[in-house]
Amino acid sequence: MTHDVSTAVARTLLASGVETITGLMGDGNLPHVVAFIEHGGRFVPTVAESGAVSAADGMARTTAGLGAASVTHGPGFTNTLTALTEAVRARSPLLLLTGDTPSVPHHLQRFDLAAAARLTGAAYVRVTHPDDAVGQLARAMRHAEERSRPVVFDIPLDLATAPCGESVAAVSGDRPALLPDDASLDAALGIVASARRPVVLAGRGAGGAREELLSLAGQLGAPVATTLLAKGMFAGEHGDLGVCGTVGRSEALRVLAESDCVVAFGASLNRFTTADGLVGSRGAVVQIDSDPDAIGRYGTPAAALVGDAGITAGRMCALLAESGPAAPYWPGAQAPPVPVARGAGGGEDCGLELAAALRLVDDALPADRLVVSDTGRFVYTAWRELNVAAAGDFVHTLNFASIGLGIATGMGVSLAHRDRLTLVVAGDGGAMMGLSELATAVRERLPLLVLIANDAAYGMEFHHLRGAGRDPDHARMAWPDFADVARGYGAQGHTVRSAAELRKVLDTLDPLPAGPVVLALELDPATIPGE
Repeated sequence: MTHDVSTAVARTLLASGVETITGLMGDGNLPHVVAFIEHGGRFVPTVAESGAVSAADGMARTTAGLGAASVTHGPGFTNTLTALTEAVRARSPLLLLTGDTPSVPHHLQRFDLAAAARLTGAAYVRVTHPDDAVGQLARAMRHAEERSRPVVFDIPLDLATAPCGESVAAVSGDRPALLPDDASLDAALGIVASARRPVVLAGRGAGGAREELLSLAGQLGAPVATTLLAKGMFAGEHGDLGVCGTVGRSEALRVLAESDCVVAFGASLNRFTTADGLVGSRGAVVQIDSDPDAIGRYGTPAAALVGDAGITAGRMCALLAESGPAAPYWPGAQAPPVPVARGAGGGEDCGLELAAALRLVDDALPADRLVVSDTGRFVYTAWRELNVAAAGDFVHTLNFASIGLGIATGMGVSLAHRDRLTLVVAGDGGAMMGLSELATAVRERLPLLVLIANDAAYGMEFHHLRGAGRDPDHARMAWPDFADVARGYGAQGHTVRSAAELRKVLDTLDPLPAGPVVLALELDPATIPGE
């Protein structure tokens, strides 16, 4: 059957399980967006192109599927570059569809899409002939999923409506499980079995291997910990140290620093996870990852295994069992190595202090909420105090260290999980950059709670100025009332200035609101830690 290119692209996306595309229509992407809608796909228009990519990024990070966004050429594409760079550095499987300008002289929106994509780190695929469109799309989707990398898929406007004789293809996102080779497994086990103070560390790449990792830790008598992006994987389990690294609790970091063997599954072991090299400094690191490129990216491990986390942990357990019972050093069988300590939530008459306020929020929200964090000075506190129940339910937008991406990313997470509350936490500066997407969240009636840490300043700059002995008031800002702005967009809006006010709002908050809610915490910038 003959289709035009745009129809073939739309049908291939739908056949491959891509049911939602976020984006903005323009002449460069109009043909494939309309074809996608007419063949049963869902197109969610966003306010800005950056928001479209961030939303697709949020969907990709919290589902097993491919995130998809579509924008027009020229400025439509350049408006995505910060969000696209964030998605690249987060290693999100994402497809960004666009359409290059028509071949006419001096087109005002002409821009080198391939060069721009290369600068962000995204892959770039351009449809070169109508009959190759489906095959090129299939290869682009496989690349995005197998390499966990955004791909810019360019359908030149000159080809978008050309007849396409190629049949529609369904692209499977299933990846074959990687088995560790025996020699590497033996070398790793030799190190692990001889350790007296081992720790099992899980990263985002170990998602789905929770039970296998807990079994391995039990055999080793080892406590367990996670990277920030695997936060919540071992929540409630005996011997859980929580997050490992610079945003972990000091008591847990002390235990981790004393370990003589860190067995890391699906963790890149960047400087934040290792607390600038402290974790793993007194012993060996064994690194297991399904991505060969992740091995040794931030340091050379004593042993490395390329393999699926669950399968590798299972094989380790079986081989260790053959050697007989372990005699663990850690007292994991008697009590958790580190007690979890949390401060009080604040008295009725006290003003707002960020950590205490976040503890109140954490206690009040449904246990199955998802948490999305923008970036800013507040994150040091928010990442410690806001919990999730399972790995994959926590997302941050710090990979490119740009503020302003959190609300749109949270919107995408909420689009993918309409049956659960999504909490977005942002600073006042980042919130001002992203609040326009509330219009999209209102239209979509998303169960989204946006928590704004409003210290009326660019907080990190306030902290740096004060630390340098300069006037920190240079970093202060005068914003409109966030609750009023939220209500102007059609969302609920609340401003709170005390613990008592916060409790009152939280008591009346619907566990699954039928639309976005904005909750602005008015804070003193001088009281927020600047770690």
